[in-house]
Amino acid sequence: MKRLASILLVLTVALSLAACGEGGLNLNPGGSDEPGLKKGFVGDTLSTYWFDFTVNDVYSCTQYHDYTASAGNKLVVATITLKNTCGESIDMWGNDFVILWDSEDDGAALALPAGISDDQFPDEYVLKINETRAGTAIYEVPEDFRDFVMAFQEIYEDTENPDNLDGVEGNTFFVSFTAEEK
Repeated sequence: MKRLASILLVLTVALSLAACGEGGLNLNPGGSDEPGLKKGFVGDTLSTYWFDFTVNDVYSCTQYHDYTASAGNKLVVATITLKNTCGESIDMWGNDFVILWDSEDDGAALALPAGISDDQFPDEYVLKINETRAGTAIYEVPEDFRDFVMAFQEIYEDTENPDNLDGVEGNTFFVSFTAEEK
């Protein structure tokens, strides 16, 4: 069920961005003052309802530790710092952050499952009250792309309709970057 929620998040974000630019996905949403859309770049700190996050560093490569990208693909490796700011522990998942790229198919990728490296975010973890945690998220993407957006969308429990397992959408956060080969 948690994996389904993550996939639904990716589809929601990708489809909502499909109309952002004339040719499809707008990889630079920074020019918009659209309510509910928060934007930044590598090094910026963005504040969600539950935590602050900073994408500290991003690069691409074909191999990370023992994991090698499939033919025609490359890896995008992002170092992210999270700080709990909401006053209660937060359940987190390794694929809470997705990356998107501009393609005819509105490309999107979830983070690869934990186990590739010790610095990688676990598949599931708790961000404790006032805790700061840094980790790595690794994505496999087509090798022909270099410009991406990392996205996080707030999804709240629907207290008015408990049967709504999809929740209620809040703000969406985008960090635009170019993943240079390292």
